[in-house]
Amino acid sequence: MLKEESLKQNLKNQIKEFGWKDAAKLVNGPKNLAKNAFNDDPMQFLNLFNDLDVVQSEKNPCWTLFRYEIGYIMMVHDKQFNRVFINHKSIWLFLKQGFGFSHAETKELTERWLSETYNLRGVTTEWTD
Repeated sequence: MLKEESLKQNLKNQIKEFGWKDAAKLVNGPKNLAKNAFNDDPMQFLNLFNDLDVVQSEKNPCWTLFRYEIGYIMMVHDKQFNRVFINHKSIWLFLKQGFGFSHAETKELTERWLSETYNLRGVTTEWTD
């Protein structure tokens, strides 16, 4: 059991440091990564991003940025239209390829996660590059 937990934690660390695509190569694909690292629970994957820095955009006063570091933005909350644009490569695509979610299912899941984690109630989510 300890070995399994260690593997899960190592995979999660790989995702945070190098991205899910590189981590998926270690376990033969995104579906195996979803199973091995997250027990096929997409909320566990999203919870990797519960500790993002939340900062006000200097360029646009209506935007709140969610990022790991300066220059690497994972999400943008456009307060004017109450929409959150989620990084396609880092988050949205893995929900599709790893967990098999449709666009509508991904929207529903990410909207619930943002409500619970970042207190962003009633937002609409979309992906962005």
